Amino acid sequence: MARHSVSLGATEDQVSLLATSYAITAIVVRLFVSHLNDRGFSTILMIAGGLLSAASFLIFSIADNVTQLYVGRLVQGVSVALYIPASLYSASVGDVERATRVILWRSTMWGVGSTIGPAVMGLAIQNSSWTTMYYLGAAVSLASALLCLAVEAPRGETGGRRSSKSSVLTRPFLLSSLALLLYVVAYQSLFVFLPALHEKEDYPSSGTSLAFTVLAAFNLASRLILSLTSLLQPPSAALLGALLGFGGYVAIALWPMGFLSLLGSALVGFGLGLLVPSLQVISLLGVPQDRRGLASSVYTAMFDIASLIGPPLVMSLSGTYERSLFVSAIYALLSSLPVIVIYNGKREKVEGR
Repeated sequence: MARHSVSLGATEDQVSLLATSYAITAIVVRLFVSHLNDRGFSTILMIAGGLLSAASFLIFSIADNVTQLYVGRLVQGVSVALYIPASLYSASVGDVERATRVILWRSTMWGVGSTIGPAVMGLAIQNSSWTTMYYLGAAVSLASALLCLAVEAPRGETGGRRSSKSSVLTRPFLLSSLALLLYVVAYQSLFVFLPALHEKEDYPSSGTSLAFTVLAAFNLASRLILSLTSLLQPPSAALLGALLGFGGYVAIALWPMGFLSLLGSALVGFGLGLLVPSLQVISLLGVPQDRRGLASSVYTAMFDIASLIGPPLVMSLSGTYERSLFVSAIYALLSSLPVIVIYNGKREKVEGR
């Protein structure tokens, strides 16, 4: 998307606003649908989200200026606001052991898609055109919507009266949400500005695709480790992921192209695969089950808020694509601070037993 916008003549500020246009509608729509998951509409929301995602890709496919890309991003924001919280909520329902296992497996499937996506889309651009890539995205989105037809709404969504003492404002939820917010500022800026820098420097599109494919592959590897083994508990995995990610951002900032950039992508990817699923488990299982529908919307909204403020903020602080990568590394470091608080809180509980 960033490379496409640059090829259409977008400036640095216009590239940064691509993320903003998506986040505006995503945040607004969440305000109206956040309670629907708890009331039995999660499957319907996922289907609608998949269909709107397909529509956004079709808009991208006919875009011949930056404004039309913004329109597609607005539609994409609505699709994300419907699909992502509903999917996460469906995974979080049940006892702690089951919910943890399903959330981690869901994150693994996310990693599979993130691994295959950049490679396939990169090949589509290299061997065909932007239009072909967007048609592929529309087809995958439509397939996702059709698969959701087979999903049953989790039992107990519509039943039971909420306890008046139930709240999402628990310590694990707040700290996890803050950590996600700070980390996504870094990640979204990297996702937007690294490809734009590559386009500006006439770096081959295959190099950009390779960097994000490496990131996605290591992201998938660490998610598989979390899903299939019990080597790390969520607080420990989150802390390790935050620190590895920071090292990766520093490497990419220092060497944005070439082999060392790929090493940085590997570190970012492996850290991302440890951090994000662990934060999902800590945040959602840290609130009462009758509030997890609302919690899933609020927690995932941190991604949208970071997308809204992140790239424009980072660009305003840096001014160039090159310096933006260093500012992103700073935000990655800041995201580790609430994770450290979560980790220390877990240790204190264990030692106090």
